[in-house]
Amino acid sequence: MKSILYLLPLCLLACSPENEQVQDEHVQVAPPAKALDSIANVEKDAVRTDENVIDPTLPLPQPVMQLLAERYPDWEVPEMTASAQQQAAEFASDAAFARGDFDGDTRQDVTLQLQQGKDMVIVAALQPQEGKYELVELKRDILFNERGTLKSPYYLYRLPQGEQVQDLHSMNEVELPHDAIAVGVGQEVNAYIYQDNGFESFALENKE
Repeated sequence: MKSILYLLPLCLLACSPENEQVQDEHVQVAPPAKALDSIANVEKDAVRTDENVIDPTLPLPQPVMQLLAERYPDWEVPEMTASAQQQAAEFASDAAFARGDFDGDTRQDVTLQLQQGKDMVIVAALQPQEGKYELVELKRDILFNERGTLKSPYYLYRLPQGEQVQDLHSMNEVELPHDAIAVGVGQEVNAYIYQDNGFESFALENKE
């Protein structure tokens, strides 16, 4: 039986609108930089990555790496708290990275969290055309200082197409028409669901 996620009013770490609209941003990039490409071994497929951007190399498409370098100069992968890693493992996910068809156009998209200075930023890279990506910033927060080391307490995973969710306001149970992005911290999870050309954020309570 599919697990049921219950939608609660959005009020986790700070007060914000009940259904927060996050609109697409079209990011213009400079001509591609000359960089070494490699093939990363990932579970589902092989993607091109830029070895010169980050260490270790994430399984990100080359155009996404270039967009990130333009919009978030000197970004890096944040160190995760032990709790975030443990929570992500329960969903067979990497705490910093998830992939899926998040906008319902059948092309694979990616989402990741990155560190820029003292900030943690969660970004979705949507692929409206084959090989062409757009960045959408979903969330920004200050990194957690754990004994002098900045770490992210957040974790990411994919809510698959067909997952049953229930809206507590309407009490209607809905089957997700396409993948959604789950952003968790502790036991609290936000679902970012793409509809009407933007993401809506909903607070979820996992009742498994």
